[in-house]
Order: sequence, then structure tokens, then C-alpha cells
Amino acid sequence: MTALRSLIAVLFLVVSAAIGQEPVPGTFRAVDLFVDSGSQPLAAYQLSFACAAPDAKIVGIEGGEHSAFTEPPYYDPKAMQNNHVVVAAFNTASSEQLPRGRTRIATIHIQTPASVVKQYELKVEAAATPAGEVITVRAEAIERTAK
Repeated sequence: MTALRSLIAVLFLVVSAAIGQEPVPGTFRAVDLFVDSGSQPLAAYQLSFACAAPDAKIVGIEGGEHSAFTEPPYYDPKAMQNNHVVVAAFNTASSEQLPRGRTRIATIHIQTPASVVKQYELKVEAAATPAGEVITVRAEAIERTAK
């Protein structure tokens, strides 16, 4: 794992030098976004995520763990540059094929200075069942820890 991190750091330095930008020292963090829909099938969601840490950059977004949401959610790449992004996804599968309860729906990748304390904000904008019924869900952002 250390070799992989070293390789990524070297590649980042090479690419930064190649495009004429100063490399930003720091660390990469993966923040998993979870939604808990209780007993209701989750067909659609929209969440607002922000990293309030100074000098933080959202550098990537990937999909979740359930087959209904493995593709990355929709988001605005331009808004992502301001450390804030709204992610949204929907799936038209039947209720039986959709997640219920707590599921990881996406992962946000962030680059921050190494000394920055985590400061994440997550807000549910909307969630719905396959019938389009609005449901109340809980959402949480949890930073992965190195294994």
C-alpha cells in the first residue's frame, strides 16, 4: 500500500510539473456517503455535500455498493471545484431490486493539507421510492480509515 501511495504522489508531481502548476502537498481522503431509507426502497436521492476545510479540493466521485447505485451519481463538475457538490441518482428498477435500510450510495474523494481537521457537511435534499413518493431518509458522511 505504501508503494502505491508513493507511486501516486510521484505521478501527481510529474503531472503538476507538466501542466505548469505547483503541486499541493497534502493527503487524499475518501468519504463514504450513506443513506438509510429504513424499510422503504430507495429509488432516488439528492444530497448536498461540502468540505468546509480550507484549501480542500473535491477531486473525484464514485458510485456506491448496491447494484442500483454502482454508477457514479450525477453532479456538476464546475460546482465541485468550490468544495461543494450536489450528487443525485435515480434507478427505475422494481422495489425488490432497490436497496432498503443503510447503504453506501457514493464516495467523495478529497485532497486536503495533511494537518486539516475533517469538516464535512451533508444535507438531504430529496429521496423517493419507485412510485415517486417522497420519503424521509438519514444520511451520513464517514471518512474511510487506512487499513
